[in-house]
Amino acid sequence: MLLAIDTSAGTSTAVFDGETLLAFVEYDDPFGHAENIGNAIAEALEKAKVSASQVTSVAIGRGPAPYTGLRVGMAAGTSFATALELPIYSVMNLDAVALSYGSAKIVITSDAKRKELFVAAYDKGLRVFGPSVIKPEELDQFSQFEAIDGRCNAELVGQYAIWASQQGLDLSDTSALYLRSPDVAPSAGKRVSG
Repeated sequence: MLLAIDTSAGTSTAVFDGETLLAFVEYDDPFGHAENIGNAIAEALEKAKVSASQVTSVAIGRGPAPYTGLRVGMAAGTSFATALELPIYSVMNLDAVALSYGSAKIVITSDAKRKELFVAAYDKGLRVFGPSVIKPEELDQFSQFEAIDGRCNAELVGQYAIWASQQGLDLSDTSALYLRSPDVAPSAGKRVSG
């Protein structure tokens, strides 16, 4: 049993038995990841009629995505896997979206905020560019590619993890794929006298 978790956009979870999707739960709330992740995991397990002890592996989306939302899902998945001593598969979100398009020549984009896009391009199932952050006007270089919305979810992450494990691909890098520094910076601090 695979539990898949993704918070690159909304908050979603999925449970697979082999390649069969047993349950999918999604909260379409781009700001409520921390509030929704626990419920999403519990609901997916309940819908699948699976207990936490029956889960044999965990897959997480590792980005690229905005900083705060992404780390909530990664932390939840890593904690679940660590607590139960399970293998964890870390999936690049744009690769997960691309898998469902087979060998098409596609460019996948998702909102990177700051008027920028996360981008990866694929030809015949292979990534030929990215992941990277670009300005929308830079998409002109991909005029020969079909443009695809890169919104990802736990179902796609789970499908990719299952496919990649069958192919013998290494999904062990559980570091977040932010592609740039966070929007916030530490303050300089206050000078205290006295």
